[in-house]
Amino acid sequence: MLSGTGRHIEEWANPRAVIFLTLLFLGTLWSLVVFSAITTRQESIDATGDRLQRMNHAVEEETRRYVDLVAVFLAACEQSLAANPAHDPRSDAVLRNLVEGFRARTGGAIDIRLVARDGSLVDVVETAATPLANVADSDYVRGALAGPGLSIGHPVQSPLSGRHGLPVALRLRQPAHDIHILLAVIDLPTLQDTYEEQRQKPGGTIALLRRDGTVLASAPGDEGLPGQSIADGKLFREHLAQEPRGVVLVEETTGRQAREFTSYSSMPDLPLVITVSENYDAALAPWLRHTLWIVLLAFGVTVPTTVVAYRSLRLLRALASRDAQLHRLSTTDGLTGASSRQHFVDELADQMETARRQASALTVLLFNIDFFQRINDGYGHAVGDQVLVAFARVARGCLRERDLLGRLGAGEFAILLPGTAVEEAVLVAERVRRETAEIAIATENGTVQFTASAGLTAAHMADSSVDDLLKRAAKALHDARTGGHDRVVVA
Repeated sequence: MLSGTGRHIEEWANPRAVIFLTLLFLGTLWSLVVFSAITTRQESIDATGDRLQRMNHAVEEETRRYVDLVAVFLAACEQSLAANPAHDPRSDAVLRNLVEGFRARTGGAIDIRLVARDGSLVDVVETAATPLANVADSDYVRGALAGPGLSIGHPVQSPLSGRHGLPVALRLRQPAHDIHILLAVIDLPTLQDTYEEQRQKPGGTIALLRRDGTVLASAPGDEGLPGQSIADGKLFREHLAQEPRGVVLVEETTGRQAREFTSYSSMPDLPLVITVSENYDAALAPWLRHTLWIVLLAFGVTVPTTVVAYRSLRLLRALASRDAQLHRLSTTDGLTGASSRQHFVDELADQMETARRQASALTVLLFNIDFFQRINDGYGHAVGDQVLVAFARVARGCLRERDLLGRLGAGEFAILLPGTAVEEAVLVAERVRRETAEIAIATENGTVQFTASAGLTAAHMADSSVDDLLKRAAKALHDARTGGHDRVVVA
């Protein structure tokens, strides 16, 4: 069970698995970050739209309250004039008291005046030292004369107070003497202060527009803005032309060049349009801060994860290198590079099983360097090591890639020849023997030359173990050595 667990751990604890799992984790992490950023941004946009629509509705109701109040005042004045047809409106005490009451009840936010047939303005409360302006050519007078109902004109500026007002005119159904039109003027600063209390701060704007695109009032207040037209803007050209109300992202609102979320509504019973806007960057600032924290957190996870993965890869490479070194030390002779004894025996056992299963040939050769102990004693172990290395080099040069050279003892080597019959193995053994005899190693005490004896045998179906095969090969080697050395004997 422990070995199974070890193999399971080894399958995961490898460089490819570490890289794959790290990339999978980081990919999932950043996918969640991107998904969260996209979804929360849309949620922020939707929340902004809902908030602007609620504000738009509140502003529309407040504006309607002003207009309804004006309609009530004008209707009351018209009824007063109709009830007293013989009275001159300019000096009618009842009308003057009524207008004074309107002014007082609205704190001067709404003023009532009269417009004569020739277009001259009449103030029934205060007698002007000089005639008031003639408004015969004004848009609200022309609108009132053109049809029934309220006519809302361009903002006007009072020559006395200098304050801007929003004129709302109503044509009398029955003219009183030379008075044909009643005029109510809504104080724009007062209306804009009402809008200012409701607008989103900072950066939010509220605008009251006429349906032809004329700016009537705005918050924050801008003296140069009332009376301007934004009919050429995208809001009027595209959005209002398709839907009477909605929430859109526009690049221009109320004359300001800005990227804003805008909620707009066209009042069905009045020629008015309400827009409530919020700066794009200000609206998305909370989302941006939230996303920034998430990104920083993701970076905070990514960096240590990458460091851990990198260090893990280095550790795995070091472990792999150490394992490879340990494997090499356990399976390879450190001096000659030949297979170690245990590794050779293990490979021989596997090849015997394969040969038995496939009914193929298998031959084992045992070589012994003649008089190797004398070389060690006479020339030293350093020269003896050179002899072993030289023999291993020569033997390896005579073998195929699939063959295996192993070192079994001090001067004893073995060669495993899979798929090779005895006749072919003899040729290999003779070639190794001949080339060994040609080796010459120069030393301080002269040139060292040596020979090697070999015994070989083929695997039999009757062999019950590796020992049976090696014993026959060892007997053949013994016969070669006792028969005079430097020869090959087959068992």
